[in-house]
Amino acid sequence: MSVDDLSNTEHPPVAGAAAPQPTGSATTGLRGNLGVASLIATVIAFNGPLAMLAGFVPIVISTGNGLSAPLTYLVLGVVVLVFSVGLNAMASRMTHPGAFYTYITAGLGRPAGLAAGFLALLTYLALGAGTYALFAIMAEHLLTDTFAAAGPPWWVWALLAWAACTALSMFNIELSAKVLGVFMLCEMAIVLVWDACVLADGGPEGRSVDIFSDFFSGSFALAMVFGALCLTGFESLQVFRSETRDAARAVPRATYLSVTMLAGLYALGAFCYIISYGPSQAVAAGAEDPTGSVLSSIRIYVFSAAGDIANVLLLTSTFAACLAIQNISARYFFTLGGDGVLPARIGRANTKHGSPMIAAAIAGALMLLGFGIAALFGYSVVETFTVLTGLGGFWLIALWVGTSVAVVRFFHTRRTESTRAWQVLIAPVLAACALGAILVLSAIHLEEIVASATVANLSLVFLAVLLIGGMALGLWYRTNRPDTYRRIGKQAETADS
Repeated sequence: MSVDDLSNTEHPPVAGAAAPQPTGSATTGLRGNLGVASLIATVIAFNGPLAMLAGFVPIVISTGNGLSAPLTYLVLGVVVLVFSVGLNAMASRMTHPGAFYTYITAGLGRPAGLAAGFLALLTYLALGAGTYALFAIMAEHLLTDTFAAAGPPWWVWALLAWAACTALSMFNIELSAKVLGVFMLCEMAIVLVWDACVLADGGPEGRSVDIFSDFFSGSFALAMVFGALCLTGFESLQVFRSETRDAARAVPRATYLSVTMLAGLYALGAFCYIISYGPSQAVAAGAEDPTGSVLSSIRIYVFSAAGDIANVLLLTSTFAACLAIQNISARYFFTLGGDGVLPARIGRANTKHGSPMIAAAIAGALMLLGFGIAALFGYSVVETFTVLTGLGGFWLIALWVGTSVAVVRFFHTRRTESTRAWQVLIAPVLAACALGAILVLSAIHLEEIVASATVANLSLVFLAVLLIGGMALGLWYRTNRPDTYRRIGKQAETADS
């Protein structure tokens, strides 16, 4: 299936529906002129490919399913692409952005949508706060490894990144897109140069790697969970529809291209990592020092200074991820404010910049609270990063599953001649089954993901309470505050409604 074929999964506008705004939305007040390239830059920056390559790929190899790690990324890439088919088909029926909250509301009803909205907020806030801790890790690593100098407490580095990202997120999205684009090009360049050098050299044991024999061996569940975390960010494009020119074409194309690029990048990166150390030594190298082993390989196969350059780009890669996540979080707050679930001021765009300025400020403040509390209670930067990003990743997979189910029900209750079984039934069902299996595996192995049995158990209880509580609140609104209830997910109104 080609990218062009996939991009045709968007439904044509229903007769009588308003034509899409080329540079923003008069309804939401958000303005922007994002194209496919800018959207792809946002996804890749959210993902932080160099940081993922140095942090997650060696772990998938060393503690996951070993030499089959490249195959793991390819399989997960296919799963995510299938999920994206239903996601984009449903997005074409929405008149406003909102992603998980909007789609689950439209497919499963207001109570479920309200619960999903709260979960989405917490998911991106946790991922954002955890990524600021990751920035601090990279800053400390750069200072000690490259300059052999000691630095301030970790929270100082996190605070500096937070201040810069919060300021950028309060202005027009195109400013952030330019910053993300520059960082993305730099880190992609050094990763691809390293790939080429390793493949040209052939490594100590040659280029032959059996990527099939170990697929279900080792910790298969951990490999799938950590691999899935490397492919996040594609779903975020739906919240930028009002700030994208020709969103009906640009968003699905950017989604499929970004997922394909990321899956291919990590599959190739894992393959080259194995070659660079040799199949017999790669697992041990990844277990001993994940990040250091990648930087060492870059120094050996490219040139010595390239390792120092990569060390710097690890920092900028993480900064770009912080900025992308903060932009997404702001738009979730903006959507919930526009629907009346949160105070209406949060859902108002800044008239000068066409940005969700108030929502961005609130998202930034809560992320600061997240890593600030950890620092105040004396948690190390590694503990802070592990817990926050682990929980955020687990919750994100839960939202993927809920969205897949919502897509199936949404189109089942709105059968029209313009829908295709592959888009509205087969692909979403396949995605729900595959992602549901990953969710179960991540729940079973959550202690490994967050490195704490207590946190894992409490988080599962918290997730259940949040979902049940959110749905109960929605039902309470229906009985006691019908006006508020009707506003829940109002931005999920479809083009044919």
